[in-house]
Amino acid sequence: MAEKTSVPAKPEERRVRRWDLFEGLNDLQTEMARMWSQPWGFRPPALRRLFEPDGTWAPSMDVFERDGYLIVKAELPGIKKEDLEIHLDRGDLVIRGERKAEKEVKEENYYRMERSYGIFQRRLPIPFEVKPDQIEATFTDGVLEVRVPKPPEVQPKSQKIQVA
Repeated sequence: MAEKTSVPAKPEERRVRRWDLFEGLNDLQTEMARMWSQPWGFRPPALRRLFEPDGTWAPSMDVFERDGYLIVKAELPGIKKEDLEIHLDRGDLVIRGERKAEKEVKEENYYRMERSYGIFQRRLPIPFEVKPDQIEATFTDGVLEVRVPKPPEVQPKSQKIQVA
């Protein structure tokens, strides 16, 4: 068995790599561009507060497939059915609405009135062709459920291949 010999590292390999401020900024810029390009409009809470100081609100949404449907569930607490609008726009499912809330507290030596208003919109790209009259939507207890039927997957027919 041959004996292993250790080869000293080259001087450039022994140098400790220093932290590069601009490399970190480039990584941050790349990550921010990736995050903002997400089709679901995902924004972490810290960034929401940073870029939406006026109180803009976007409801939480779950999107999943079940039984041949693309299902979208949006949590819309305090929203009335008549303040919701759902439509297709160039292949995107658009959920819009307006939130209006008032909270009043009256006590013997104390009075407080809080109001919260705001328009929201979520846009979800639908990756297949669908007609608006095929979409079903229900709104129960502050939860909107939109069911978009998926087209059946067409399987290629079996074809015999000749062997030469």
